[in-house]
Amino acid sequence: MPINSLPHALSRAIAAAGARLPREALIDAAKSLSSSYRRNTNALPARLTEAERVAYAAMRLPATYAAVSVALLELSRVFDVSGLGRCLDVGAGPGTASLAARAVLPNLSAYAQVERDSGWFELAQLLSDAAGLKPSRVVGDVATTALTAHDLVIGAYVLNEQPKHALDACVRALWSATTAALVIVEPGTPHGFGVVRRAREICLELGGHAAAPCTHNASCPMTEDDWCHRTVRVERSALHRALKLAELGFEDEKFSYVAITRSPPRRIAPARIVRRPIRAGGHVHLDLCARTGLERTTVGRAERAIYKTARNAEWGELWPPMTAGGEPA
Repeated sequence: MPINSLPHALSRAIAAAGARLPREALIDAAKSLSSSYRRNTNALPARLTEAERVAYAAMRLPATYAAVSVALLELSRVFDVSGLGRCLDVGAGPGTASLAARAVLPNLSAYAQVERDSGWFELAQLLSDAAGLKPSRVVGDVATTALTAHDLVIGAYVLNEQPKHALDACVRALWSATTAALVIVEPGTPHGFGVVRRAREICLELGGHAAAPCTHNASCPMTEDDWCHRTVRVERSALHRALKLAELGFEDEKFSYVAITRSPPRRIAPARIVRRPIRAGGHVHLDLCARTGLERTTVGRAERAIYKTARNAEWGELWPPMTAGGEPA
């Protein structure tokens, strides 16, 4: 599995922020954040100390950046992103989704960030400067702030923090602010997937199209007992390893996501691989999600045209891989 790394400029900026604080304070902050995540199911406290913000940037920002990057890359495979100019990052924190969008979608020219905690803005400014980004920032919450229209709207790891009774209204607010594409990314847990699934349902009811990971607009066949998610491998910086007291140079981030578009996306493959492929002697089992539901297909060695492709296939990829002309690769 390839390892996703932050751009060097961002890594250096986070390391520089960490160097200004005592290492013991950062380690204590990292422990506090980890404890909070365990208690609150991936939700951050409403207010953080400076050390906690820097610890978050070292430990969690790279994973969020990688997950958003994957979601945006998948959107770009099936939707013309060249016309996207304005990006709205809701629940922005230190601006992670904006930074990922900057790298993946270079045609974007204007960024707006909405974040309830103004304490993030100093670190967000540091990271934006490192990336050459000049976003506007507004203090506000997705549940109460009037959102202006943007081509691309991103809600990354924010809707799962909303109380259940407020979720539908928050999704409708995000969709109302979307003129072209809405991307929602959440933790790859049953609850995170449940949030993504509900957002998909609402946006389809309002006339949207499921562009990714879905290959169709049919009802989602997966449940919170067998939830749709995937994994991205993320590099751990030296500061990250120190704060987590970890030895491995990487970690795996599980996430669920959905990209919804106003106009129909290109349907370049009939299905997507939704579990890790099972490779056995002479054949590969692939679990797929398609318009007809969940199904398992087995590709044997005798099917020379696609057997090698199946052997190299990864969880989360489209199946079968298609050429630009719509033919099997």
